[in-house]
Amino acid sequence: MTELARELLIWFEDNGRKNLPWQSSPPNIYHIWLSEVMLQQTQVVTVIGYFNAFIKAFPDMSALARAREDKVMALWAGLGYYSRARNLHKTAKIISSQYGGVFPKSHSEIVALPGIGPSTAGAILSLGSNLEASILDGNVKRVLARYHRVKGHYSKTTVVKELWRLARLHTPSEKNAVYTQAIMDIGATVCTPKNPNCSICPISRHCEAFINNEQLYFPEKKIKRPSKPEKNLVFLVYVNEKNEIFLAKRPSSGIWGGLWSFEECQDKSKIVSKAIKRHNRSATILRRLEKFKHTFSHYNLWITPIIIDSPGSSKNYFPTTSLTKGVPAPVKKIIQSL
Repeated sequence: MTELARELLIWFEDNGRKNLPWQSSPPNIYHIWLSEVMLQQTQVVTVIGYFNAFIKAFPDMSALARAREDKVMALWAGLGYYSRARNLHKTAKIISSQYGGVFPKSHSEIVALPGIGPSTAGAILSLGSNLEASILDGNVKRVLARYHRVKGHYSKTTVVKELWRLARLHTPSEKNAVYTQAIMDIGATVCTPKNPNCSICPISRHCEAFINNEQLYFPEKKIKRPSKPEKNLVFLVYVNEKNEIFLAKRPSSGIWGGLWSFEECQDKSKIVSKAIKRHNRSATILRRLEKFKHTFSHYNLWITPIIIDSPGSSKNYFPTTSLTKGVPAPVKKIIQSL
């Protein structure tokens, strides 16, 4: 066992996180898998509420497999990266039909499931079954990059390969689940991105970045891209005489895949007029709401909501006060403003 692993195991006894809602004894591999997928690109504080709601609605793998996609997406709405929810649902169906509802214990079989990469598979095996497996999530990358003063950003293949080598080097054959949780916890609570608390870090005395007073320079930053491109869209918010709104289900692929949203078009008067008449020839514009920005990872989207009176319409119109459909965050914002 390496010194890093030994020191983290000792530190975890008094300082590790042991009361997260997906932690139990014995571990529930369904809970571990669900939490690990939710924690991709999302912080623990945000995930806890969504996790609890999911477990209440889908207490086990078979319940999730039997669920309607709309219900899954509705519970995921607001968590972002919606392909994760679709892949969760697909994986639950595969495990129920091909593995009798029992999560496979082979790394290769788990990685072959939708939405599960090598690190998530390692976490599922380690935390869910205490099998020897390595992980390399964002926290672990940061810890190892500082500890070993790994040069280059981990968007580069060579850097990721080196970090995986180091991850496997330090992964112990005993107390594997505790070590996995410990190295994630040290990254989340001590070896943080902007203000690492090196004075209380159990591994700082051997951390090469700390020894060289360069902990703020590692991991190395990615070269910044030019400013994000910007797009403009109009959201056509049709409202009927019952004060119901029109929503259409988006395709499974692309942004907000599988969620329900307003019709959209370019912000040009002729295009807007044609779209409205195509929807309902009796519809008339009531007012425009103020334009607002919604940020994606690769571009900014400026949205102009147009409120439209659509008398006599009923198909795919839903009450705003008891909406059960999964909607994107900007759609929810507009609905709340109504």
